[in-house]
Amino acid sequence: MAGRPVRLALVAALLAGGCAVARLPETVATRQQTPTQHRLDVADCKAEVGYRTNYNGDDSAMANAIRNVFVLGTSGAAVGGLLTGLPASTASTASEGLIAGAGAGGIAGGAISVSGRSRFEREWIGCMESRGYRIVARPGSIH
Repeated sequence: MAGRPVRLALVAALLAGGCAVARLPETVATRQQTPTQHRLDVADCKAEVGYRTNYNGDDSAMANAIRNVFVLGTSGAAVGGLLTGLPASTASTASEGLIAGAGAGGIAGGAISVSGRSRFEREWIGCMESRGYRIVARPGSIH
């Protein structure tokens, strides 16, 4: 029982690290954009890149992974259930297609999330540079 608090502290530390939201790199205007235009461009690039990469830059990596696993897992379950038949009632057992679809969707969601942050940052930097901003410092994961 003496190791239990240590294990709980380790689990809490690992989970807390996954809940941190990483900041995007700082940018500097090169075409005389106003501060308002700068904020709008940051938000627009976040939305545009987030849509393309299926990653929300305002959420932590853990939140994005959970969302992807949940959404793709339930979508896979729905497709698998439609192909092999959905249970008739809550008392019946799940079909093989339902289980396989949920598993495949969950795996796909996890795989998408592995490189999500670095893909998001790379594309966001490209978007901001195309709008006339210079990146002050690139994150280590981008180099």
